[in-house]
Amino acid sequence: MFVILNEKSGGGRAIKKWQKVSEALQLNNNSTEVVYVGSNEVEEKLQNAFNKGKTDFAIAGGDGTINYFLNQLINITDPEILSRVKIGAIGIGSSNDFHKPFQSENTVNNIPFKLNFDNTIYRDVGCLQFEKDGKLHKKYFFINASIGVTAEGNNFFNNPDSILRFLKKSNTQSAIAYAAIKNILTYKNFLVTIESDKEFFTADISNMGIIKCPFFSGKLRYQSIPLINNGLFDIHLYQSLNKLNLLYLFYCLSNGISDNSFNKKLWKTDIVKITSKDEFAVEFDGEVISTKSVEFSVIPRLIKVCMN
Repeated sequence: MFVILNEKSGGGRAIKKWQKVSEALQLNNNSTEVVYVGSNEVEEKLQNAFNKGKTDFAIAGGDGTINYFLNQLINITDPEILSRVKIGAIGIGSSNDFHKPFQSENTVNNIPFKLNFDNTIYRDVGCLQFEKDGKLHKKYFFINASIGVTAEGNNFFNNPDSILRFLKKSNTQSAIAYAAIKNILTYKNFLVTIESDKEFFTADISNMGIIKCPFFSGKLRYQSIPLINNGLFDIHLYQSLNKLNLLYLFYCLSNGISDNSFNKKLWKTDIVKITSKDEFAVEFDGEVISTKSVEFSVIPRLIKVCMN
């Protein structure tokens, strides 16, 4: 098994978690090769592993680490190799949405894992194409993407102030709550145009979730259950919410309470495009870019992932 390990996941607590889980799951042996995210040899070692016919890859980190590997995988491999690769994961990050809902039989020392390479399923991959500095770029994601207050909150979480840096090292849920509430209090809605399923309309965006998984940012979850391999996103669009409404929405999404009372539009689609006159943040599996135009599409059943 080939392990991609991100020591900086989980606010810097990942290495201690890795030591616990690798010992419990007996991963410290000669059959396990570990490469560290951030080292200069990651791409070279991955390419060598593909060339040697290795197919089983375990991502030890958070959702951002899985996203990092997914993008590396698609960018440096051809379709024939891609069809044989199997992705497992060990959740030593902050949110670990890839593993949710957590299953007790796939948890050790409170750390979730999916490492059964004999039980895999082809999973859809989300693709975002966006314009930046006059160029068209592509990125990929497994879990979900967002625009609006969630995207801005993730941007703050990735670029923390001194309080958030402390909380990320001591208590993940407190860090997420602090980042969310501080961001809500400074957030401003912005106008976009949306194209989807032959519809064209404008929206004053408060939040927009483009999801293949209902879970995001710790305990938050949307009130729909998208399928991981049906070729469609679930889109949750909230418009023109004031700060009190945004705080209440955060409360509802954190506690599994219905969000039907909000000015929400919900639909399923395989493609949606959002444009604005000013740059806005776009989040995908915890990573954030900025652009004036982004198009999301689904690549159906692209990559095998472990189910447990």
